[in-house]
Amino acid sequence: MKEKGNLWEKELWTQNEVADYFRVTANTIKNWRNRGLLSFFIAPGSDRVLYYRREIENFQETFTQWRKEPQKGQERVVRVKPRLSSDDDWRIS
Repeated sequence: MKEKGNLWEKELWTQNEVADYFRVTANTIKNWRNRGLLSFFIAPGSDRVLYYRREIENFQETFTQWRKEPQKGQERVVRVKPRLSSDDDWRIS
């Protein structure tokens, strides 16, 4: 994977660069493109799909989900795995 700092200096990214950045496969990027989630550019006479850096930034801002913190005064719910009873409790007389 290329360094992200150098990648952000480029205006156009390849499908593989976008996939590496998001740590997904190139087919996932193609699916996002087909669903209309990512805008793209294809030069006339070429089959190569390129993505503008600003589109990647917009996509990331739009679909980033932030962790929900408990509200002030509320405790985080801790789920405890139920304990199984000993064999003696399950014996039928």
